[in-house]
Amino acid sequence: MKAEIWTVSFVASLGLHVLVVAALIGFGSLSSSTPPAPSAPSEQPPAAVAATTPESQVPVPAAPAADTGTVPTADTGTVPVADKYYTVKAGDNLTKIAKLDGSTLAELAELNDKSIKELGRLKVGQRIKVKNGVEQ
Repeated sequence: MKAEIWTVSFVASLGLHVLVVAALIGFGSLSSSTPPAPSAPSEQPPAAVAATTPESQVPVPAAPAADTGTVPTADTGTVPVADKYYTVKAGDNLTKIAKLDGSTLAELAELNDKSIKELGRLKVGQRIKVKNGVEQ
C-alpha cells in the first residue's frame, strides 16, 4: 500500500513538473521581446514608413558631400561657386580680415592671386576675395 501511494505521488509530481516546464517553454516564446519577422515588404511612401517604423530603424540620409567649390547642374555637371568678397573698411588689416573669415593670410593671398605683401597694402573700399565670407 505504501508503495502504491509513493508511486502515485511520484507520477503526479512528475506530471506536474512536465506541465510547468511545457508551460514555461510554450508561453515564454509569446512574451519574447524579439519582434516577428515581416511577411512582405511594405509599399508605403517614405513618410508613412517613417511614421510606422521604430526610430532606431528609420533610414538616415547620407551627409552632404564636402564643398568642392562647384555646384552640380543638369547640363554641364558643375559650375564654379560664386566668389565671396570683403570690402575693406578703415582700421582693417589683412590679419584681422583673415581671422574674421576663418582663413589664413596665405589662403587670402592665393585667392586673390597676389603675394601676402602685395595684398597687405589695403585701401578703404577695396574688395578682396575671401574663403568663407565675412559678415560686414
